Amino acid sequence: MSLPDMVKDSLKEHAPKIEEIIISTLSTSKQEKLQSAMLYLIKSGGKRLRATLPYLVGDLLGKTTHSHYEVGAAIEIIHNFTLIHDDIMDDDSVRRGRPAVHVAFDIPTAINAGDAMLATAFELISSSNDIEVRKMPTLVKIIGEMVRRVSEGQQLDIDNENRRNITIDDYLYMIEGKTAVMFEACAKIGGILSDASEKDIELLGKWGLNLGLCFQIVDDLIDVVSDSNTSGKPIGSDLIQGKMTCMTIHAINTKDVDLTNLEAVLGAGGDIDRKLIEMAISDLNQSGSIEFCRDLAKKYHKIAKDCLENFEINEGFEVLSKLTDYHINRIN
Repeated sequence: MSLPDMVKDSLKEHAPKIEEIIISTLSTSKQEKLQSAMLYLIKSGGKRLRATLPYLVGDLLGKTTHSHYEVGAAIEIIHNFTLIHDDIMDDDSVRRGRPAVHVAFDIPTAINAGDAMLATAFELISSSNDIEVRKMPTLVKIIGEMVRRVSEGQQLDIDNENRRNITIDDYLYMIEGKTAVMFEACAKIGGILSDASEKDIELLGKWGLNLGLCFQIVDDLIDVVSDSNTSGKPIGSDLIQGKMTCMTIHAINTKDVDLTNLEAVLGAGGDIDRKLIEMAISDLNQSGSIEFCRDLAKKYHKIAKDCLENFEINEGFEVLSKLTDYHINRIN
């Protein structure tokens, strides 16, 4: 399922302006190999959804400036830095259809590029002529907390790989860090740059956080409820890799359910017979885990929609509302 036309039109309008800032910022390094490594993943593509969110929030509030683009660009740089380091930690060799940065270059260069990108993002923000000085400490605090929480989420994901005693609460805390806090930060920052009230900034943050939670749970669900054309990867690939997703955790914590097929597939790696994968997914259905996670995604979608209802209906509202609905509609 593709993004709604209204959202795609907004991304098409704003993403190139953000892209220009990103390329210009990362090109400041005079070290050729380092600069190439920093730009490599950026030039591999991406929707720039997170990067555009601050500006879209500004549209909702009726006040946008160039600073929305600048901070969006900084967050996109940070997002890509985390992807570079994640690929090294997860030993993933491909990203966006190309060799990962540590494969295209080497591991030390990839680590160094990620470090430099984080620093460059803060350079971009601190050197802006469009961000009021009084707002700078708050922005740095929000972004700093975001980076820390993303790191905590990644560490939990690493630690959870070989555990089977994980609870849904553990999982939610992990995806809040790995995914949702970045949406929350983008939304809050958009509000701050538009001079929103404290109440509205908190509402926007709550919208972003719950949108991010819905987004990640739906991503988990797509692995077992959609075909490969929707997910972009073979059905059940998360199960084969042994990822502790929402459904898997719920199933393992469900008593008196036969999970023989799920246990046979979970973390098996390599080529698994399609029939066995389908039987493992049947186990997830029998345990009620797929329905449980559908309901959980719907819960966070509703909270996000309820937050938006506090704002004036305008074009910006319609874009964010359609974006919010898009994530839950990917599994409907």
